[in-house]
Amino acid sequence: MTRSVWLAFTPRDSLFIRDGRAFEAGADSAARAVWPSPSTIAGAVGAAFGREPDEVRGPVLARRSRTGNWTPYFRTPADVVAVGTGEVARLSPQEMPEGSTTDLGAVRSWLGADGSVGMEQRWGGWLPGDEMRRYLAGDLTTRVMPADGIRHMARDPAETEPHVGLARTEERTARTGFLYQAAHLRLTEGWGFLAECVLPDDWGEVEPRQSVRFGGRGRQAWVEVADAVRWPAPPSDARAFSGGRVAVYVATSALWPDGWRLPPPDGAELVAAAVGDAEPVATATPGPEGGRPRDRMLRWAVPAGSVYRLRFAGAAAARAWALGGSNAPGAHGTAYGRGREDRLRTAGFGVVLTGVWT
Repeated sequence: MTRSVWLAFTPRDSLFIRDGRAFEAGADSAARAVWPSPSTIAGAVGAAFGREPDEVRGPVLARRSRTGNWTPYFRTPADVVAVGTGEVARLSPQEMPEGSTTDLGAVRSWLGADGSVGMEQRWGGWLPGDEMRRYLAGDLTTRVMPADGIRHMARDPAETEPHVGLARTEERTARTGFLYQAAHLRLTEGWGFLAECVLPDDWGEVEPRQSVRFGGRGRQAWVEVADAVRWPAPPSDARAFSGGRVAVYVATSALWPDGWRLPPPDGAELVAAAVGDAEPVATATPGPEGGRPRDRMLRWAVPAGSVYRLRFAGAAAARAWALGGSNAPGAHGTAYGRGREDRLRTAGFGVVLTGVWT
C-alpha cells in the first residue's frame, strides 16, 4: 500500500511568493505576492526531507486547534453560488437555448440555479473539510440558508502587508531612484499549509527539519508532521454515482494540456464546468547546491475551487474511476491528468476530489 505522511508548514513571518510575471523596479512600482502554489510547497517539502518524495499533494490551507490538530480548508466550489439575501444554491446543468453558440467545444450545457433568473453570484470563501465532505456527497444540492448548518469562512485568513525595497546592482549596491513596494501576505495566527507526501518504499522513519525556506526573500516556516489529516472522504453509499455522474473538484491549481478544459477520462464526457479566472503560476528547476533556480517558466493555471461535471456510461464505471478498486487507485485525492512521472503532477498540480451531482 502507498505510504504517505502529511506535513504542516507554519510561516514564521510574512509570505512573499511571486506569481512569476515580469517585474522591474523603476518600471513597475509594485510587486504582488500570491498564495503558495504546488511548486512552492513541493520545494519546501524537499527542503524539509533533504530529498524529494515520490509525490507531493498540496498546498491545503489549514487551521491549528488549541490541541494541536489541523483542520483543512478548501476553496468554496465554484458551482456553489449566492442567489439571494442569505441563500446559496448549487448550480445544475441547464440545456442551452436553441440557436445559441459557444466556443466550449463538446460542452453542450451551462450551469444555472433554478429560479435565480441569472442573478447568482459566486459565493467564494472557504469550506472546512467536513463541509467539503457534505458537498462531495451531494448534500448541498438545494437552496439553503448559510446560517442553517453550512460552516463557511468568507474572508481569507491573511492580510496584505506592504514592504518597501530598493533594487540593487549585480555588485549588490543600491540603484539610485529604484525604490519599489512589495505586497507581502501575513497569515492570521494559527493558520498554515498542509501537504500530503507520498514516500518511497525504502524510506525509514520520517524526521523532517524543523524550519525551512518558504517562498522568497528568505522567509522561513516551521515544519511538523500533521497526524490524523485526511482528504475529505468521497461518497461511500453503494448508490452513489447513479447515472454515471461524477463531480470533479479541483483542490490545487491545475495545468491541463488544453487550457481550462479538464481532459475527460476514457469512457466519460465533459457535461459542464464552473471554472474560476486563470491564475499565473511560475515554475523553475532548483539550481545546483542551492544556487539560483533555472528553467523558469510562467504558466496560466485553472484555480483551486473549479468544478467539472462528468458523465460515464454507468454507475460502476463512474465509481471505479473515482474511487478505484483492488487493482488500481481512484482519482480521488490524487493529481490527475498527466503521466505518472510528470514533474508537474508529482509536484501536486491538479489534485482532485470526486463527488456526485444531480
